[in-house]
Amino acid sequence: MRFARLVAVFVVGGLALLAAAIALSCLPAYAATERDRGPPPSYRYTDHPSRVSSGRSVALYIDGGFDASERQRIVSAIGQWNHALNGFVQFRASQLPDNASDSTVAQIRRSGGWVVARVDSRHPITREGEGRHALAVTAGGSRGGFVYVISDRIGGRDLTGVVMHELGHVLGAGHDGAGLMAPVYNPNSGHCIDHDAAALVAAAQHLPLAQLNWCVPAGYERRQTTTSMR
Repeated sequence: MRFARLVAVFVVGGLALLAAAIALSCLPAYAATERDRGPPPSYRYTDHPSRVSSGRSVALYIDGGFDASERQRIVSAIGQWNHALNGFVQFRASQLPDNASDSTVAQIRRSGGWVVARVDSRHPITREGEGRHALAVTAGGSRGGFVYVISDRIGGRDLTGVVMHELGHVLGAGHDGAGLMAPVYNPNSGHCIDHDAAALVAAAQHLPLAQLNWCVPAGYERRQTTTSMR
């Protein structure tokens, strides 16, 4: 229940942000190969004491082509990363103006911003490298870039998890053997920001891992406390 309330806060706050506003070369995301589907395990996020914001932020511009349900899932992904980053770095989202010109997008990139773009399999990014079989692709670097969500490949997969994976790349994380940053989409382990994903970002951003947050199985911390008292 606590996590459900947390996500609700993320979604409501993030949607209000979008309404109010209304180091990488090319890191491909999840390959389209999907392992057996199943219900995600029960989990919650740690909640380490929050700190005053460092002022470090990453600007995200959300393509207006996403529908309301898709935007809600993207906002949830942003909110979960902001909770995980715990004030050391913060994603700040706004909606990309309709019919934004090439010069507008170029200015966003020059300022270090990232565009979360809704494309389909006709887009050129899907014809090169792992983009040929990925659900989404992150392309850019220290001066901003693009997160391409290949909409006609998502299907019933968890868009929140896919976007969280991409935002891990935006923050400098590479692929990992399992969990959120695994190169292959797995709905059973890529549904939240796990300790290993947080560690990859902490290393890339030079952040104190112990002061970040990550998801753990429900009851895990309670079991840890009980064990340590024996």
